[in-house]
Amino acid sequence: MGGVTKKPISNIEKRLKRQEEQQQKGKKKISKTGSEVISKNIQISDEMIKKIQEEIKREKLITPYELATKTNITLSVAKRILKDLNAQGIIKEVFRNRRTAVYINPQA
Repeated sequence: MGGVTKKPISNIEKRLKRQEEQQQKGKKKISKTGSEVISKNIQISDEMIKKIQEEIKREKLITPYELATKTNITLSVAKRILKDLNAQGIIKEVFRNRRTAVYINPQA
């Protein structure tokens, strides 16, 4: 009997507000912790490598987590650094699991 009814203004306003929020979310990438996502392209300087080698000399064994916490770098960068040092022969891999690896200093 009746035709299509017009939606109330409040529903239209709500829809527009939701669309604006989605556009803002698309512009900003925010991680689950609430901080902004930063670029993961990290350049490892020679100074950082020397600092890490000094840290390794003091330890009997080292894991990527220990290295990351001591040098304030991300875990993925720590894994990559330890993998490179193992390939160079500076450290030796003793144990590898699907989650982590354990390295030792062969001179110690």
